[in-house]
Amino acid sequence: MTTLSVLEVIILIKAIVTDLDNTLLRNNKTISDYTVNILKRCQSAGVKVVFATARSSQASSKLLNRFAPDVFVGYGGALVMVLDSVIHRFDISSEISNMLIKECLETPAVIAIYAINEKIALSNKPTSDMSHYQYTDFTMESKESFLKISLYANNPTAVENIASRFPMCDMLRYTGENLYRFANRDAVKWKAVQTISEYFDYGTDAFVVFGDDINDIEMVQKYGIGVAVTNAIQKLKSVADYICDTNDNDGVAKWLEENVL
Repeated sequence: MTTLSVLEVIILIKAIVTDLDNTLLRNNKTISDYTVNILKRCQSAGVKVVFATARSSQASSKLLNRFAPDVFVGYGGALVMVLDSVIHRFDISSEISNMLIKECLETPAVIAIYAINEKIALSNKPTSDMSHYQYTDFTMESKESFLKISLYANNPTAVENIASRFPMCDMLRYTGENLYRFANRDAVKWKAVQTISEYFDYGTDAFVVFGDDINDIEMVQKYGIGVAVTNAIQKLKSVADYICDTNDNDGVAKWLEENVL
């Protein structure tokens, strides 16, 4: 683990990159007043705040209304927005999307399918807490290219078999869940941070990055100061420079207050 003085940390940091679920957000999916205040203080000090999440912009709307980051990385890294401008987009073409969805429909282990981009969200099993999704049975082919296609499945081997037939896509299983995400192979968080670095002309040392799960590992490892929340998976904690308090105890905000503000 890297040992840096508080002064060195302050000098280096130009941008804060944080995952949302189980990192910045509490277990009840809320963000505390304390955390919002700390993030606003960071912005006032000239430090940019970046949300990097597997969530869509639709699923993040309430949070974005509560606090507006300088940059939003959504859909697991498939989309990067600086204010209202898209600076990075990696999608799954409509042709591949249709083939992948058809394969999922023909696999009995797949319980539900969710296909989404910044304009449309479709599912054959939308739930009450997914009001931004429209119902479809996916029998009609779509002309849309999607930023991610997610599915619930009760058999990991069946999903791995699907993934083997679509090598142009990256498949990720979220820790502890039967939820899987298919995306463009370049749609990963660390490449989104690379885009941000190039856009603002920041060096790799200019970032402090917070995360908890497998899709956060590379950006925590590759960019600046990597911080894992205490509730993170062990693999991420093993590559982080620092460990902060848990997400439920406002670990990200506490670390920022102690080391940046």
